[in-house]
Amino acid sequence: MSASLLVLGIPSLAHAAPDACTDTVSKFAAGTVNPGCGTTSPSPTPSASSTGVPGVDIGSDGWITYSDDATTKFGITGTVKTVNGSVQTDGTCQFDGSTTSSSSGTSYEQEVGYNPSTCQERVLTGTITPNQEASLASPADTNDTPETPQSASSTGDASDTVTPAAQPYNESGAAEAASSTPYSNAHTKTAWIDPVNITITSLTTNLRWPLYGHVGTLSARNNAYKFKYDGWSTSGTPQPKFSYQSDGWGTGGAETFKNTDFEKIVLFLLGPSGWASCGFSTDTAVFKHNVHVYGKKNGSRVSAWHDSKAGGCSNLVHHRTSNGFGWTS
Repeated sequence: MSASLLVLGIPSLAHAAPDACTDTVSKFAAGTVNPGCGTTSPSPTPSASSTGVPGVDIGSDGWITYSDDATTKFGITGTVKTVNGSVQTDGTCQFDGSTTSSSSGTSYEQEVGYNPSTCQERVLTGTITPNQEASLASPADTNDTPETPQSASSTGDASDTVTPAAQPYNESGAAEAASSTPYSNAHTKTAWIDPVNITITSLTTNLRWPLYGHVGTLSARNNAYKFKYDGWSTSGTPQPKFSYQSDGWGTGGAETFKNTDFEKIVLFLLGPSGWASCGFSTDTAVFKHNVHVYGKKNGSRVSAWHDSKAGGCSNLVHHRTSNGFGWTS
């Protein structure tokens, strides 16, 4: 948990610490808060309007609630579930997820609540079209400065234009004819979104594979994005590698984004109240993505992700995932 919520005084002792905290609490000095591990001293209870930041509220129970732009814009409905995260050795709270599907819809998940002291999140799950997802981008989030995509594919596939609204392969999951070999394709994408619904970072992995036991060429591409303001350092967009399974193939990648100026971006976007809600933190903000997609010979797909956030103002940022057939950026 960042210094932002220490200043706001989120109570942590009211929540039991997960077993994973046993070996990590001692690493933190008195008064610091470790996600899922509680705090060494009680704190005052804040009101639900403590942040002063549009789209972010903090309840007296320690839950941070984020606005859901997809629901507001498209009336998307779905199921809200509570997900338990896992505390990592560095004290960050990581959330893992996966979906399996053979339907043509794009699965959509958005974090609408987060409790740093218990390492839990509330997630809205539904479906969204690629065009709807593309239109969620704000004017300041044009995605026109992506990192160099990394690919492992046959000649031509790597150079195909890939945008959220115009994909090089179909979105239905139906078999594509390529010579005598039928193919399908799918993607997994995760993103970290700020309070005014601007994408901070994202990582997408795409896979194209042969169906029904045919012999063909595997193609994959990873697309990464970071918000255009400077201050970023990254581990580099990973080149996809293929894993082989009895019923299909998989690919994926992991990337870490760090920003020493993230609190300045918050100040730029949200003004003094936004930075105040971060406790005037100058800690490095760290956003991690770890995404995977698996294509099965029978035409179904599996998506998986393992993401985390840490550092200054990161508790103001929420998580989004989407996965489906077709390639995207």
